[in-house]
Amino acid sequence: MKIILDDFDCRILQVLTENSRLSYAEIGRQISLSQSATKERVQNLVDRGVIKQFTVEVDYEKLGYPLKVVISLKFKNDEFRRFISNIHQFPEILSCKRVTGESCLITECVLKDSRHLEQLIDRLISYGIPTTAIQLSEIKTKPFFE
Repeated sequence: MKIILDDFDCRILQVLTENSRLSYAEIGRQISLSQSATKERVQNLVDRGVIKQFTVEVDYEKLGYPLKVVISLKFKNDEFRRFISNIHQFPEILSCKRVTGESCLITECVLKDSRHLEQLIDRLISYGIPTTAIQLSEIKTKPFFE
């Protein structure tokens, strides 16, 4: 079932997307709504499943992982299922998405350096054929709320 959002809901989502730690009072101030009305609307968005969680964005470069890489994987036979069963053995993989096209999966990874990348590729080869692309920069777009 499609959930219809009004202008206030969309503005709340935009504000929370930028900073999920803001108080209800601050969110309300930014969108011209009272603190109590803002709290009620945020809770309603949570209850309806529109807001799944409040998260943090980690700066992996500051933790010693400056290299960001996208790796697409092609699999033969049943290697896909084996990889999915063992994905927990790859802490470098931040996200893994199943896609259509030539590749089966696309992963986003953070790594220490090119040697670390080479080691990851060597581990992935036992499952399938990896194709890598090093991320040069990140272009953020604002979330789409209709």
